[in-house]
Amino acid sequence: MAVGSRPVGSGPERRLRPIDDDLVGHHLRDCGPIVPLDRPDELGALLTPFLSADLTK
Repeated sequence: MAVGSRPVGSGPERRLRPIDDDLVGHHLRDCGPIVPLDRPDELGALLTPFLSADLTK
């Protein structure tokens, strides 16, 4: 998972896309650069399903 915010936007996803076939990317708008501090609830909402996903599919 790649999560971008201000000022990098979707940069993390763009940089990782060429090396990861199964990348999940998100861009949290109106969020400062330290996502866990600036938007902890939104980050948790993204991480919970991602971390609980069945990777054996």
